[in-house]
Amino acid sequence: MSLANISLTMLVGVALCGIVVSQTAVGIVGGWRRRRNRSQKYAIAKRAFFDQLAALARSARAAQTKFAAWEGLRSMRVAAIVDEAHQVRSFYLTPADGKPLPSYEPGQYLTLHLPTEHSDSPLVRCYSLSDRPREDYYRLTVKRCPLPRCLVGAPNGSVSNHLHDSLRVGDTLEVAAPRGQFFLRPERNSPVVLVAGGIGITPMLSMLNAMAHRGLTHEVFLFLGVRNGREHPFKEQLEQLAAQHPQLRLLVSYSSPSDADEPYRDFQHVGRVTIDHLRDVLPTNRFDYYLCGPGAMMQELVAGLEEWGVPAKRIHFEAFGPASVRRTTPTGAAGVVGSRVRFERSNKEHVWDADATSLLEAGEAAGVSLTSGCRVGNCGACLVRVTDGDLVTLREPGFLVPAGHCLACISAPIGAVTLDA
Repeated sequence: MSLANISLTMLVGVALCGIVVSQTAVGIVGGWRRRRNRSQKYAIAKRAFFDQLAALARSARAAQTKFAAWEGLRSMRVAAIVDEAHQVRSFYLTPADGKPLPSYEPGQYLTLHLPTEHSDSPLVRCYSLSDRPREDYYRLTVKRCPLPRCLVGAPNGSVSNHLHDSLRVGDTLEVAAPRGQFFLRPERNSPVVLVAGGIGITPMLSMLNAMAHRGLTHEVFLFLGVRNGREHPFKEQLEQLAAQHPQLRLLVSYSSPSDADEPYRDFQHVGRVTIDHLRDVLPTNRFDYYLCGPGAMMQELVAGLEEWGVPAKRIHFEAFGPASVRRTTPTGAAGVVGSRVRFERSNKEHVWDADATSLLEAGEAAGVSLTSGCRVGNCGACLVRVTDGDLVTLREPGFLVPAGHCLACISAPIGAVTLDA
């Protein structure tokens, strides 16, 4: 055999070996890719499965949110106090018994019971948790309520002023377990709009931190309205979240910006957060909406969203203060005009009229002293026994109401009613 033939044979052999090696490599690569794809599909399916389990578990807990994570009151020690803005402070609470804290749904609140010098009944107030669930501490963020401007309370502004003026690191508070029907499930993966007015940012930040901790994969719009930079709580934290998560659009409105406030650095819009502002910014109305702020703001936004065509089931809100939001889509009667409300122990009566808002306010108008706390159906302080008649509940309570009782702050008569008060 000639040298040329030998060389040709070797080349053919090398080529054949190359083809075999190539095919083997393709087979190996293809097998690796198939295994990788199967592994990825398995991981996705596994994540979806556990997400489904988590959703079912949360749905089960949501159905039981009126049941407390612990019975009665639990002592909490003030571990730290942080100034967040002018007249806004965060209080970090750790369990006095050193045991882990139960989780809660982002958006829920804690109920504080503070003893008073001149009454056997404690002052009761509810404050939203302002951070994601953690085992080692709860965080409450409270805005001081100036006494002359404060909404109805007993006495006006006493709790927020006490927390700001008197509470010190190391002090102990008596706290009821987290409660509330206003919350967001962090495993949800559909676009959402969060709207906060002033200190209404607290439950929104809890929701946002929980979503970011899990991994923000869907579009989130956060609208925040405050007066100016001096009253802008969590400014740095919110800006950091927006920088870390491109899916988050932070849209801040200042109603009265100061000379030190710079447009497009500190805020993006001058004025209040209104339905017109939302419609100008949002590409569509197809979102779930979570709203928290003063009653007047909530009233305008809820009605405006419904008029924009947003289904009522996609609008979730919490109005702080005693004001209730009246929906344009009625969810039930608001009391029957002419109904006689009798307060048995006080021997007083009140006739329900078109301007009445709750049995609590009806009692106060009649001169009946009724215990109250949050005035929005969350704390249970205004629980009263109904000895006769029928009532309607004006909103979903955050407190488990025993049979034969009502929460006076969110109840109205639908006929003659007698209360043990």
